[in-house]
Amino acid sequence: MTSREQVSYFGAGPARLPTAVLANASAALLNYNNTGLSIAEQSHRSALSSSILTHATQCFKELLNVPNDDTYTVIFMQGGGTTQFSSVVYNLVGYWVEKRLRKYGGDLERVRADLKHMKCEYLLTGGWSLKASQEAARLLGDEHVSIVTDAKKANGGNWGVIPEEKDWSLVEKKYSAFTYFCDNETVDGVEFPAFPKALETSEGEEDERLVIGDMSSNILSRPVDVKKYTVIFVSFQCCFIYSLLA
Repeated sequence: MTSREQVSYFGAGPARLPTAVLANASAALLNYNNTGLSIAEQSHRSALSSSILTHATQCFKELLNVPNDDTYTVIFMQGGGTTQFSSVVYNLVGYWVEKRLRKYGGDLERVRADLKHMKCEYLLTGGWSLKASQEAARLLGDEHVSIVTDAKKANGGNWGVIPEEKDWSLVEKKYSAFTYFCDNETVDGVEFPAFPKALETSEGEEDERLVIGDMSSNILSRPVDVKKYTVIFVSFQCCFIYSLLA
């Protein structure tokens, strides 16, 4: 077997896998924890598989400093990041409608009236955010998709620079189902330096802005204030951090 020296390969984003980690993973594919079976051969219903997910969740929450209460949960799902483009739309629009049903005491006509103005907001800064917005338009229609900023148009037909926040066009919070942005656009080399100030919600505001962070390529590469997000999704393959919306 060819030996491997320590390398740092960034083809999949700003991350690296130490040789020791890969060695442990390769050993687990042959015989996981001396069970005589590969980790890939274990039953997904077994206590062993459940313990792996429990441990991974605990480590993930610790590394990201996820609130240790019932406000957030970590979910492991099948499918890649693009699967979550539709999942976010279905879940957050459903939440938006349910919230208004409660607000209006079940008055469907008032909800339908508000629904005409409902928008899913997208910050277009590269290929992934563009695909996310296109999926929302396919599911809901162009009239329910609002482009907060389009870096390609602002930069003369090329991605590369995120337009200044003063030039963004956000809809009223009461009509925003959610606001999505891709924290790091790997294909186009664009990363947000920090959480956008324009998306901050002040404590006590009646209409909050629900922020969706696509961090498939840069999760755990720097500290993240999870409390500023409603959903963070990560494709590896595939993890959700969901705020448990009231």
